[in-house]
Amino acid sequence: MKAFFAGIFCFVIFGLFFSCKKNNVTNLPPANSDSFNVTVNNGYGSGKYKVGDTVHIFANALTANQIFGNWSGDTNLLNGPNEWHTWFIMPAKDEDFTGSVVTVPGFTLQYEQVMGRDRLKPVYYYFPQGQKGIVYLLHGTGGNAANLVGEYEWQLLIRDLVYNKFAVIVTESEESTTGVDANGDGKIRWDLLPADTLSNVDFANIRIITNTFYNRGFADFSEPRYSVGMSDGGFFSAALSYIYNFKAGIQYCSQGSANLMAVTSIPTQFCMAKNDDNPNVGLTGDADALSYSNAMNARGVCSKYYINQRAPIYPQRFARNGYISSTLSTNIFNELKSKGFLDNKNYFIGYSDTLTNAIQSNPANFPVIQSLALYQTQFMLEQINISVTDHHIYSDYDRATIKFLNNQCQ
Repeated sequence: MKAFFAGIFCFVIFGLFFSCKKNNVTNLPPANSDSFNVTVNNGYGSGKYKVGDTVHIFANALTANQIFGNWSGDTNLLNGPNEWHTWFIMPAKDEDFTGSVVTVPGFTLQYEQVMGRDRLKPVYYYFPQGQKGIVYLLHGTGGNAANLVGEYEWQLLIRDLVYNKFAVIVTESEESTTGVDANGDGKIRWDLLPADTLSNVDFANIRIITNTFYNRGFADFSEPRYSVGMSDGGFFSAALSYIYNFKAGIQYCSQGSANLMAVTSIPTQFCMAKNDDNPNVGLTGDADALSYSNAMNARGVCSKYYINQRAPIYPQRFARNGYISSTLSTNIFNELKSKGFLDNKNYFIGYSDTLTNAIQSNPANFPVIQSLALYQTQFMLEQINISVTDHHIYSDYDRATIKFLNNQCQ
């Protein structure tokens, strides 16, 4: 009898064990599940992605009195949780992110002609109440002050700077004002040599214009100064910050002069572009900037290095600044897609030159893009250039720039 009950007991235990085991198996996720959902609220990038994919998320377009706030969600995944556009590597679980915005007080850049060393210079400026420093914004080769303040990516940075209590001064190279290639290098741009504040008219103009604002009581000599430049303006930013002992300098799409970067003691941030196609920068310049940054840190000079990553085009990308409606932006996106300019993940194929050449060769093949006004077409091409990370100013690391100006490497 004992053997009988023992057998029954074992049978029950055996049944319970395998019954529980069976239930556990059915509650596990499918063994072949390799894709998970991303939900982006107040932004773009929602979809299903495979584990290990690079996922880009983008905030909604901002109005004129807004700046991006931050992302909420699993922000430890994000490359830049405070940047309007950021990315992460897809984990083996669903992800949900929400973008926020901050409403900011309105302001208007002031404009006037200010006397420089030799002639009147166009100057745009704004001094917020309680400013904590002055930031000079410097255009690239062939640019000028008006181009810079009219460029949307610069406008976003200016908005962030003013919100963070930085005064802003924008002027232009002497060659840009005169239209004359004074040093015969074949370009209209800032002059880096000679490296002194008297005979070099560009260095002298910065000094004289700044003194004008000091004399008006807009600022005083004790306030720290900073420079942010794009391309040739980045080269000039490094030289300017060195000559005048600024608190920090930032270079976009510029590796700076090798000789200067080897000796400067000014904290320097490099913001490079992954697929920079400029012959004076390019992939070699990206690598040089990283090398310079590492060498600066090794000798005790604060430096940061960022490189903008290629990102997919999303349908509303061209509606960012209000020149183009969301509907029209989507139509442009669909035309690019149907004509083979976007791959299966919506990354633009090649550079924007490929598109402009195709349009010139067969305008009728692009009825949506052909319907755009010139300023709309220019904005579309700028956004493509930024998405492919070509040689162009970008706002994707604005918060990193603000952080560096505030704290450098602290």
